[in-house]
Amino acid sequence: MPPARIPSAHAVSGRYAAPVHRSTQRLVRPWAVRGFTLLELLVVIAIIAVLVAVLLPALGKAKSQAKKVNEISSARQLMLGWTLYAQDHQERVLKGYKHFQPGEPLPIDKSGNPVPHPINSRYPWRLAPWLGKNFGVMYANENAPLLRQFESMPDPFIATYAASVFPSLGINATFVGGDDLELPPVPRAFDQFGEFCVLRTSDAKRPDNLLVFASARGPFEGKIVNGFYQVKSPCFMARRWSQDFNPADGPEAWGHVHPRFSGRAVTGMLDGHVEAMNHRELQDMQHWSNQADRPDWSLQRVR
Repeated sequence: MPPARIPSAHAVSGRYAAPVHRSTQRLVRPWAVRGFTLLELLVVIAIIAVLVAVLLPALGKAKSQAKKVNEISSARQLMLGWTLYAQDHQERVLKGYKHFQPGEPLPIDKSGNPVPHPINSRYPWRLAPWLGKNFGVMYANENAPLLRQFESMPDPFIATYAASVFPSLGINATFVGGDDLELPPVPRAFDQFGEFCVLRTSDAKRPDNLLVFASARGPFEGKIVNGFYQVKSPCFMARRWSQDFNPADGPEAWGHVHPRFSGRAVTGMLDGHVEAMNHRELQDMQHWSNQADRPDWSLQRVR
């Protein structure tokens, strides 16, 4: 009897099974292993360069805008403290730069010690109680880490001193509150120059137009940094600003005013509102002096 036949792998129960291939070699398509050509790489690099060129200015502008918003917020809080001070002193405004008389109470630092001259002459320590002694209000953006750096030093006097020098906004001391160093607001000066300085909030003819604080910059260890305690007007008894703002010039060239936000400086006005002034507005003396009746006005003797 012939041996039984084993069914073929191709026919089981009337169905055809898939053929069995002994070789498991895979087919490789040519495009699966091909890399970028040099031309394609150059095109990709060019596209990335174009995107970077487009996005970087936008990112820089957004960063500058965020800093501007932060400084505006600080200026609003600063003006609130300044207004509260006036309310607590029968409308008498904070003196911009003050020489204390013998026996007159001095401001107190965070350690409970009297703040000495000339630190107490600048506005920050005298205004601090109406800000809850929160110097973070006065130090915005790049100035905040600078203040923390001083506060971390072993000698607390360094922090007391530094806190008085570099607030983000300087005060218009000469024409609002008075500057005992430049032109003290005493009866003799008023006799010679008229009512050149606003001493009470009710003295202001246009409170919404009179500048109290402005973005400032000053010298520090051989370089220029944002922040200074005082700003000087474009004109005093004559013009004292350079015609155009140049960042390379010293801070004194524009009276320590710093239009750092796309040519604008944050300003706090006597009525309490805050705005950002451009170059032309900053050079208008009608924003600086209660007496000024034209942009190029300067202080003149009346007798």
